[in-house]
Amino acid sequence: MNRYELTVILRNRELESLKGKVDGILKKHGVTVINDEPWGLKRLAYMIQGEKEGYYSFMIVESAPDAVKKVIGDFRLISEILRYLFVKIEQEKTAS
Repeated sequence: MNRYELTVILRNRELESLKGKVDGILKKHGVTVINDEPWGLKRLAYMIQGEKEGYYSFMIVESAPDAVKKVIGDFRLISEILRYLFVKIEQEKTAS
């Protein structure tokens, strides 16, 4: 299991149902959410699919690498998810 930072930008419509869809996709593929920080509504640097603002959500998740690929596949099918980014968190090495 690897840890990842996951940032998701959602359209500013029907936020509760969209957050539920994202959570459902993560649970469906066995992804464990360790920390969830809603960053809220922010102005986008450029328009994405006609949107000037998006709802940002930042999460620390734990998942198998193949599950991340499946989550990305499902995220691509939902047009209300404007952007997403998985970044693997490198484990700190300790001297022993």
